Amino acid sequence: MKRFIAFLVIVVMLLPLNVFAEVKTQSYSNAPSSSGERVLVIDEDNLGYPSVYTVSPRGRGYLLTSFIFDTLTWKDDKGVVPMLAKSWLVSNDNLIWTFYLAGNAKFTDGKPVTAKDVKFSYEYMMKHPHQWVNLNMIKEVNVMGDYVVQISLKEVYAPFITDVAGNVPIMPMHIWKDVNEPQKFNSDKAVIGSGPFKLTKYDKDAGTYIYEANKDYFLGSPVVDKLIFTANSQPALSLKNGELGAAQKLKYGEALAMKQDSDLKVMEGPGLWVYRMYFNFDLPEFNSKEVRQALYYAIDRASIVSKVLKNGGIPGNPGHIHPDSQWYSEVKDYEYSKTKAAALLDGINAKDTNKDGIREYKGKKMEYELLTTDDKVGEAEMVKGYLGMIGIKLNVKAVDQKSVDALIKDGKFQLALNGHGSFGGDPVLLARFVSKDVNIGSTPSVTAQGGKQWSNREFDKVFEEQLKDLNSASRYKKVGRLQQIIAEELPTLTLYYRKITFAYDPGKLNGWFFTKDGVAIAVPTAQNKLVYIRGTWGK
Repeated sequence: MKRFIAFLVIVVMLLPLNVFAEVKTQSYSNAPSSSGERVLVIDEDNLGYPSVYTVSPRGRGYLLTSFIFDTLTWKDDKGVVPMLAKSWLVSNDNLIWTFYLAGNAKFTDGKPVTAKDVKFSYEYMMKHPHQWVNLNMIKEVNVMGDYVVQISLKEVYAPFITDVAGNVPIMPMHIWKDVNEPQKFNSDKAVIGSGPFKLTKYDKDAGTYIYEANKDYFLGSPVVDKLIFTANSQPALSLKNGELGAAQKLKYGEALAMKQDSDLKVMEGPGLWVYRMYFNFDLPEFNSKEVRQALYYAIDRASIVSKVLKNGGIPGNPGHIHPDSQWYSEVKDYEYSKTKAAALLDGINAKDTNKDGIREYKGKKMEYELLTTDDKVGEAEMVKGYLGMIGIKLNVKAVDQKSVDALIKDGKFQLALNGHGSFGGDPVLLARFVSKDVNIGSTPSVTAQGGKQWSNREFDKVFEEQLKDLNSASRYKKVGRLQQIIAEELPTLTLYYRKITFAYDPGKLNGWFFTKDGVAIAVPTAQNKLVYIRGTWGK
């Protein structure tokens, strides 16, 4: 048996005081509940059935499942905390992790959560890959006791405790062991977990989710009796009118205006959400670094932030990583310059030879369809205007978010604009730029694109090296080199990072916080399930 270095983390969760207040009824009105039931209504999109394999691959889909399923570790506003694992040990070589389970956690059907469930969940996800989970580094999982599980790695994986232990949902073996097609598993049994809430209703047509508190939750009964997520096209107005208890899909200007309302509270969090341009590398011209650089010079990122976002974001960093990240390094910049953009295109002989206002690349007109979501037409039209000024014609095609995600994933686009979270925390997020033939695992499918990929052997090599580097200073230098390569090669054009806001009625739930580096693998939100355990009800 190898010697172990103890890494014991103990967190004391204090149960909230039972301070009762008037709440909404299920009809979402201001009328007080005769039973004193605490109901919280929050705006949300329809993200599919909230089981592990059937919910949307977007970060907010993962959040809906996190209320039902727990992980070994979790994060709060300060960093990693215990969840189903009350403590853990790691071997001297950082290849063997031993987790000691809480022992008093139960699934909502009454069955205890044991080491066998943990082993099963990890092995199930290795057999049935999931868009949010990378388990390629795992060698084996062994049960060492009823509440002790050991996970052995093939090689050191620096973000293991956050991106693996804090990300893999633990599913009940007695239910999932006979499920062979998890993407089709959407019965009531598919939402039995050990989390703080139980799903009681999902209205597919209305896009409404109704959760009830798991009164037997091992960390304490939730402060909220009923948690409702529902589609709402006017969250700011609905929050002011009392139809919502909290609003997360606010425009930045709306959030700023709410700060003047003494009855509401507004929070502003880290911008772990990026908006960027995707290239289809099946088109020869987009394999030219000079073309990609010309496009970046031609787009005034600061003006897009100012005019479209009303300063609700910051301009994108050419090295992709957010400037507020601990991993950020300064890189080559691309200030807005039509002159530099034109010079780069002229330098590769991409010129407007017939004087029709559109350049040609090797005899082919530089005219493209620009795919975007129907709520981001403003950004697309500005990009169209900027590129038009240097002789590149764009035709904007706006469709719904789900369609944009699917078209990018299938490689059925020319140029695309899209945004996503999962953009903070560990630099493993840069895995989206690693060559397909490098076995480093997967990133969330919402960030992936189909078709031919950008590839850079030095990037692949350095990325693999930094994943195994446990020395922070050394790893920082390697991540800095990755950013330099991205800034020079521009496999994507990082246009801006959106500021995240959250508003709530303090007469309902208090204690909201933004999770350090985002929930799980960097979901930017105030929707951390620990809020519903640690928070307090009423002013």
